[in-house]
Amino acid sequence: MKFRKKTVMAISFALGTLMFATTAMAEVTTKSGYDQLKDSLKYTGKQITTGLSSYSLDMSTVIKDGSTVVYSQNTSNKYGITNRAMENVTETYDGKNKIKGYYYTDKNMQILQNLQGKDNNTSTNPDTYYVTNFTDGNKNTSWLRNPFDEGNAGDLEKIADAVVGNLRDAVVVNTKQDGTKELSGTLNNTQIPSIVNALISFQFKNTYGSENNSRFAKMPKLSKDIFIKDAKGTITTDKNGLITNALASGVLSGKDKNNEIHNLTFETLYKISNVNSTAVKKPDLSGKKTIENEATSNYDKLSNPEKYIGKYTTNITTEKDGKFIKIGEGTVNIEKINTETVSGTYEEKYIAGYDNRNKIFNFTGNFYKDKNHSPFSADLAVTDASKKAVKGYLNLNPSNPTINFAIPDSNYNGSGMYDKIFN
Repeated sequence: MKFRKKTVMAISFALGTLMFATTAMAEVTTKSGYDQLKDSLKYTGKQITTGLSSYSLDMSTVIKDGSTVVYSQNTSNKYGITNRAMENVTETYDGKNKIKGYYYTDKNMQILQNLQGKDNNTSTNPDTYYVTNFTDGNKNTSWLRNPFDEGNAGDLEKIADAVVGNLRDAVVVNTKQDGTKELSGTLNNTQIPSIVNALISFQFKNTYGSENNSRFAKMPKLSKDIFIKDAKGTITTDKNGLITNALASGVLSGKDKNNEIHNLTFETLYKISNVNSTAVKKPDLSGKKTIENEATSNYDKLSNPEKYIGKYTTNITTEKDGKFIKIGEGTVNIEKINTETVSGTYEEKYIAGYDNRNKIFNFTGNFYKDKNHSPFSADLAVTDASKKAVKGYLNLNPSNPTINFAIPDSNYNGSGMYDKIFN
């Protein structure tokens, strides 16, 4: 699983603001404990994106229902800021399967491997490494962006301040002789703002609550009366304010559809180590099974459009006797394309009994050139046998061989997403 820096900092900020704003001040300072906590979060966000040359970040999360582990995840990340390289190894237990993942990226390429559990039927080629070589360099550096520099960061901080409310001056700060700090606190259910419980309830039900969600087999399907019973945490910083350790734990309580009460205990640990001494090395794939391809990471420019020439197909289905059945196929044939224009045909071909719906269209179009639209999108003029013109849309996927195609103003029956046909 690819690890995103924005996600880490969002989680850290949430933990810091909502879980450590408690009890009384341990020392008298010109800044409140809450403000010192925010300063450390902002300083850490800046250092791990632009200040440090390299570092390692290890994370672990465990959720239990009683004594039963219903979810766990261990992630080991290595970041090379100077050479723009990152390696991520993840192992997740979803209550049924252990799912392993590997990801590596640098200035020129990315490598991905998914090692699914034996009972997970979504696994395909689990021993295969997927290698993408970027023809114009890897410009995906989202993990190097400081989330506190994003345009909406100030608004999010104000929201956090409002949620914390009167607890904002209540973080315990213990400054040690070597200049390092420990910020800690404990919350009980009477201290947690109702809006936080409402947000937690919504997020939990949205993520885990569906009865059809097979990804979290043992996670209780809490549906009502969801709230945080208690929570505590500790953050350790170095003398400059860089967060080196963060530990949070607590209990989430709620009822399932049978009114059975579940108390879920959780624990999350973050640790930053090997600062400015972490080596991020490209894996040796000698003797390994690999699938390689070339791609562009510059999604602001349509390059090598000729690679999109060919046929793309999708299934046409209908409902019969309470089931979906396939009754035909829609095929887009891109015959000519360059960075300015595109042309081809669209055909719907049905099985016997539905073949009176067969149809074929011709289309021509121009790709957008203004900054408000993607250069991979085109407006189409579509004509049928009667030469009547209607409007259509085409969007090329810059990272894989799929397209989106639609003719809204006709009796078009395609699904919108089309996969390329390989001979």
